[in-house]
Amino acid sequence: MARAPEPKTLEVDGALYANRAWIAEETGATIPTVRTWYIKRDTQPAECRFPEKGPRVEREDYFNVQEVLAFHRWLKESKQAKVLPTDPALYDGDPDDLVSINDAAAYFHFTDASVIRTYIRNNPGYFADVAGHVQGPTGRLRPAFRRSDLQDFDRRRNGDNTGRAGSPGGPRPERGTRTPEVQQRIDTAAAHLTKAGGHHHGIAAEIARAHGEPTWKWERAVKAAREQIARGRGEA
Repeated sequence: MARAPEPKTLEVDGALYANRAWIAEETGATIPTVRTWYIKRDTQPAECRFPEKGPRVEREDYFNVQEVLAFHRWLKESKQAKVLPTDPALYDGDPDDLVSINDAAAYFHFTDASVIRTYIRNNPGYFADVAGHVQGPTGRLRPAFRRSDLQDFDRRRNGDNTGRAGSPGGPRPERGTRTPEVQQRIDTAAAHLTKAGGHHHGIAAEIARAHGEPTWKWERAVKAAREQIARGRGEA
């Protein structure tokens, strides 16, 4: 078995540089994610993009630490800005109240309850655990969550996923599943589709402009959002 890369730093003319393993450890990302940050640096704002390569030692690239940390701060802030605001009503009531999956979805402005079901199925430990069941309007039992657990999820969510499904140190998703970051992007696209009254030509470009990003970043999200909305309409 190959040995994991060792985090390393070095100082050049008073400036600190680090290899990809150090950057991954510091940010909570995976090394492939760090590589992607560099590859896609031209899509990032010039004033806070991932830095160009610095020294190369023993066939290993090093990057300016201050510039890496500035990029990572921008990345987290930009992802935080994409998180839809939570309904303040989530913080009303007894912390031990059981909140139905439909009401929980409404608090977070998700398209529907299928968003939460996807989180639970694909990213165990990311969303609050099911704490019981309550009756829905038709008398059907629906999964429910403790209000305090939903509040905890709200406080820690920020739209960020640096390669480890949720937060640094969390479990990595199985191949073919969606990370919380991807699902949040789909939720955002779904909210735009709903507000616009449905899909129309050029909506991915509109969303991209609103978030200051390239259109290609939203094309897949719009497609997945349309499928998600269609599935939701077909559910009881």
